[in-house]
Amino acid sequence: MQTKGTRRLIGGGIALAATIFILPTALFEVVSGTAQGAAVVLFTLGAILLVGGLYLVITGLRKRSRDLRTPRSYDTRQGTTKDEDRPVDGHSMPTAARQGQIGIF
Repeated sequence: MQTKGTRRLIGGGIALAATIFILPTALFEVVSGTAQGAAVVLFTLGAILLVGGLYLVITGLRKRSRDLRTPRSYDTRQGTTKDEDRPVDGHSMPTAARQGQIGIF
């Protein structure tokens, strides 16, 4: 399942990709002054897609990075490399103490 941030990034990427196909020709015609009705509509659509795509990408990145800013608990942390001196069970005594190698009375 994808998070909201991932879905926004995908939607924003699609909108920006559509902008690449729609906006350049219409922008050239509007700037040069030779635009007719369809070119003005395509220019408006391209500008809306550009602004909407940028908004979705920015908010998607913020939502995805929110997970990185939250503190990890013991339940969600990733395991580290195994240390041979450390017992697997954190509440058990070290092996040397169990075998009587540590000078306890």
